[in-house]
Amino acid sequence: MVGLLASRSDAEIAESIFAVEDELLGLGCRRVRLPFGDALIDAAHPSIYDVNSLRAVRGRPTWAQLEAGFATVIKGSGCRHKRVVARDPSTIRHLDDLLMPRAFNRQVCVAMALQARAPSRRLPDGLTLHLVDPGDARMLAAVARCQDRVRREEAWYSPDVSVQMDEMAERQLREGEAEFLAAVDAAGTVAGALLLYCRDGIGFVADVGTAPSFRRSGIATALVAAAGSLAQARGNAIVALTARRDDRPRHLYARLGFEVIGESVDWLRGP
Repeated sequence: MVGLLASRSDAEIAESIFAVEDELLGLGCRRVRLPFGDALIDAAHPSIYDVNSLRAVRGRPTWAQLEAGFATVIKGSGCRHKRVVARDPSTIRHLDDLLMPRAFNRQVCVAMALQARAPSRRLPDGLTLHLVDPGDARMLAAVARCQDRVRREEAWYSPDVSVQMDEMAERQLREGEAEFLAAVDAAGTVAGALLLYCRDGIGFVADVGTAPSFRRSGIATALVAAAGSLAQARGNAIVALTARRDDRPRHLYARLGFEVIGESVDWLRGP
């Protein structure tokens, strides 16, 4: 797999990265094949539109076809947000024409890859790196508290959504052998954390977050660097993540050597 990845174009590697992200999100979900993509359905977490959406959309679906796909998601999970994800450039142009006049919001995410050796970065004094044991309920609860503090700054935040996201993460640990890396102080407080998921020669990093009171001290940088080193030590040729194109964290990742190699667009409309 390492050799196969090394011989691929950036576009092919980006597609592999997005596929690994889709696999991580889809753990424990029901996937319905549609003529133009997949409907991902998670009845246990109806407030999370990432896992109740139309994903990997290709071709030129009509509005009626998309409406039928949304109805499949709503029937399966009760989630009433309408979300579409595509990464094929011609499909993106088509969906822009179809969805933007219908009051959908548009967001661009980038696939970023590190193919050189992961750099070394130190955590601030007083913090230690923990690879969280999935059976350690106390540490998982501390990670959840940290992630909740991070999420509170998002416009979509609600306690119910945050709890459902924690449940999803625990399912990803249980069913997909994903792992949390956490920066922890002497009192057991988690200052920052991320999720690492290794599949098909790719170490995929997700859910990077630093609690507000610990920010601007290099914690996220050190965590991502440590995740990269761990993924490479396990034989993964590529360390990867996705980020919003216009958000500041993208520049943090670039300073660590991650390069943008592809884009994905999602469109979202509330109920």
